[in-house]
Amino acid sequence: MKRNKWVGEVVLILAGLAMATFPSWAQEAAPQSGDGSGGAATQQSQGPASTNTPTSKPAAKQVPAQSAAVNPADARIVHHLAADVAVALGPSWQEVDIGSMPPPAAIANFAPPFHLTGILALQNTKQVAMLQFATSSNPLIGHDSSWLDAQMHLPSGSGMSLLDLIFYYFFPPSSACIEQVLTQDPKATFAPIPANGSNNSTDPVLQVSLACKPPATMAGFFASQVSSGITFAQTNDGPRAFARIGNFYLAPMDRETIGGMTWFIFEAQRTDPVGPNASTNFSLPGNMQGAQSDYFWAIGAISPFPFVSDAPRANQPLIHVAYAGVGANGNKKAEFMTILQSVQVKGAAAGQ
Repeated sequence: MKRNKWVGEVVLILAGLAMATFPSWAQEAAPQSGDGSGGAATQQSQGPASTNTPTSKPAAKQVPAQSAAVNPADARIVHHLAADVAVALGPSWQEVDIGSMPPPAAIANFAPPFHLTGILALQNTKQVAMLQFATSSNPLIGHDSSWLDAQMHLPSGSGMSLLDLIFYYFFPPSSACIEQVLTQDPKATFAPIPANGSNNSTDPVLQVSLACKPPATMAGFFASQVSSGITFAQTNDGPRAFARIGNFYLAPMDRETIGGMTWFIFEAQRTDPVGPNASTNFSLPGNMQGAQSDYFWAIGAISPFPFVSDAPRANQPLIHVAYAGVGANGNKKAEFMTILQSVQVKGAAAGQ
């Protein structure tokens, strides 16, 4: 797949402190929960009710009405992606700087054809979870949900699969590592390339593989769970690049309509349990041995989803929400759906 190098601008605006509420266009539709950490949405206190109101029973003791106490640990913080997308999350979610817009330039031509225009990244060290929000162009016009479902369930390397999205846009190898391996430590071999849904050839081709040591961070942990490296191959049909993806179970596609938005939701659950040294190697809290990592990717737009070019909405961007978590049972869908329900998009409630 060929496309130009994508250039985007990360828009990370932290709006409000622990007592912040949604922007004016989203206040009425703001959910009362959904921070992914069990916290309740905070509202501005109206103050205690007056106790000076006359009563016909002066002997009765008057108990002043009181506002519910606000626990700062339960307060939600509003995070903004661009000017018209917001999400309210608990204070355990902290914004992080992921550097340049993914994917790295050396592998960009092999990534799915979404032109990202902004990314908001957060992590939750208490839950060992990461989030990524982005807007993009819409390469899905002219297709339908059945086509999208089939593409997203293809193996890694197809250029449009869920595993490709996670690898190239969520947890790609660093540009520095790719540059170092390709320029200083190339190890060319001849081997068959994996089938990608369209190319089933088993003829050996020239390949250069690289394995980047993940950093001792939460992002490094989730990247290591996705892939052990990437291989560049020169084929008769031109160059290819494919990740050495771990063993994953791909769940059936889920379609949800939430607050005027249509979301197509995809899940990839790592089938191999986390090893005994993960907490130590990646400086993570607790003992995660035996747990399983779970990844989600939701592609959404204001309803109806724009599979067909519609002049009034010709430039409507797609919104992407990606999540990575780890748990004893490996099933993190409830947490992801709670977060997804907290996403507010200007104009979505009216179906505009």
